[in-house]
Amino acid sequence: MSRTFRLGTRASQLALTQSRWVATALEAADPDARIELVEIRTTGDVDRQRALAQFSEVGIFTKQLQSALLDQQIDIAVHSLKDLPTVSPAGLLLAAVPEREDPSDVLVTALEADLADLPDGTVVGTGSPRRRGQLAARYPGLRFSELRGNIDTRMEKVRAGDPPAAILARAGLARVGRLDAIREVLGPEVMVPAPGQGALGIEVRVDDSESRALTSRIECSATRAAVTAERELLRVLEGGCRLPLGALATLEDETLHLRAILAAPDGSSSVTVRLTGPVGEPHALGAEAAQRFLQDPAGAELVARLR
Repeated sequence: MSRTFRLGTRASQLALTQSRWVATALEAADPDARIELVEIRTTGDVDRQRALAQFSEVGIFTKQLQSALLDQQIDIAVHSLKDLPTVSPAGLLLAAVPEREDPSDVLVTALEADLADLPDGTVVGTGSPRRRGQLAARYPGLRFSELRGNIDTRMEKVRAGDPPAAILARAGLARVGRLDAIREVLGPEVMVPAPGQGALGIEVRVDDSESRALTSRIECSATRAAVTAERELLRVLEGGCRLPLGALATLEDETLHLRAILAAPDGSSSVTVRLTGPVGEPHALGAEAAQRFLQDPAGAELVARLR
């Protein structure tokens, strides 16, 4: 018997593109399922004036979607996983994590220069303390400005030279078909992405067995293991979007390799942790990485000051 599932999504271009992809994948997984998109405005969408680091509340891009789930206004919510708090509200479940896009950050610029060749004093647009911290530590001559808005808005500002360069997530550009805009892909040796970057998180109500069964069909176990380690590290450190933490886990031959960095937004100090662990124990790997940060005097000081 067919059922229509209401899928909640933010109304931005990227969010709608992601959600349409999820809808298509779900309908392909179960031909009897019908997916109806429901657009929901979140706090982060309504308030575009404040810098992201200035928000004191958790889940500015997810809370309204979660409330709609709990109120049974929707049946499924699609999130960019890097925006989703590490602890779900009572009654909700992270039911599926599809295969991840490339999680790398990228440089977009109107200048004929890669990141290492940008002249001192070049302004780089980014709203992320994590990106600022890692860039400032490696390239102290760069300057930074707040940059928010959808992908097209940010790229138009860069084309106009205000700012002349910006850092974006490759996954977002890939999903909206704008890989041509990339000047340089920044590997993890240059910039470690945010926990969960490039992955989607699909949330449902715990008691909705039909939605749980449907969404489980597009689960990627390798992606789930990697992002679980990254998000457990973030959870133990009690960090949100304001904590300038980069974390990336990759899977090789049943072993997870976790690289993480905590960098002060002004680049004045940073601490790096690298660990490996079995793919079946991602929570333990993330928790151990967190303890490594907390046991390091510089790491403990950064966590206490920045979270």
